[in-house]
Amino acid sequence: MFSVNQEAVRIVREKIIPRAEELNCKVIRLANGAMVIDMGVEVPGGWLAGQLFVEATIGGLGQACFGRFSLGAIDLPSIDVYIDHPQEACLSSQFSGWKLPGKDIPGYIIPIGSGPARAIARNDIFAQAWSYKDIHHAAVFAAQTTELPDASLAESIAEACQIPVENVYILAARTGSLVGSIQVCSRTVEASMWRMVRKGFDISKVISGMGSCPIPPPIRDELKAMDRTNTSLLYGGMVRYVVDCTDEEIEQVIDQLPLSASRLFGTPFLELFEAADRDFYKVDKDIHTIAFYEIMNVSSGRTFRAGQLREDMLKQSLFD
Repeated sequence: MFSVNQEAVRIVREKIIPRAEELNCKVIRLANGAMVIDMGVEVPGGWLAGQLFVEATIGGLGQACFGRFSLGAIDLPSIDVYIDHPQEACLSSQFSGWKLPGKDIPGYIIPIGSGPARAIARNDIFAQAWSYKDIHHAAVFAAQTTELPDASLAESIAEACQIPVENVYILAARTGSLVGSIQVCSRTVEASMWRMVRKGFDISKVISGMGSCPIPPPIRDELKAMDRTNTSLLYGGMVRYVVDCTDEEIEQVIDQLPLSASRLFGTPFLELFEAADRDFYKVDKDIHTIAFYEIMNVSSGRTFRAGQLREDMLKQSLFD
């Protein structure tokens, strides 16, 4: 069986670390030997850094590239992902399922952890939703945070993965950086895979997935950045799946998958985030999805679609 961490480590060691200066990134060796790669916390990062961040967090099981999103008066770059083995790439690896320590400070935004290390530790319900377990001597972790990860975080990752701490690689970027915006908006297949699990679709019948999402204008204000990136997913994110099943299996779930099926459809993300005390893990689970789904059934040749893009919600969050 392939290892998502083996490929992610290769991307970090061969494509990110040697080119850190070109990528507007910074490599930091912690006192305990773990490696932190700042890709957008105290450094600017950039487009290529964002692309590599995404490809590392999906364990090399796909490709991230840039496209164009156009909806009415909105014209923005997009992050497009093409993913084989979306079960392992997203549920086991990319999913933002690792809650990081926070601080008891009013208005503090709880940092978020993700990446292939989750496939080794399997310490959250999202990784446990699929049978894959990775075995590797090194691990890549991704942190969505406003502060650079420290030695204690590296040690907790090493302990959870049962590997030497010097074999831990942590990619870090704040949401409001360009890399942060790209990596959050790359999570179209990730969010939609979990939605299909929750709605009862047999994800073993998913062959591949691709997703596209507008990349909002970056902003230093982390709260506004959280709103912009998540609004982009909820009201502008699209996925296209290739599956092999009966048409009836798709028909049973397709209308339940997009955000338009949620009772919270039309509610600004910022409102929901504030209600959850700025803790992403407390946000109402009914919005853990995206705007539009297309499912292509290789068995019948039929294509099924559901969902709605909302120009008004995107404009309100991204530009007003």
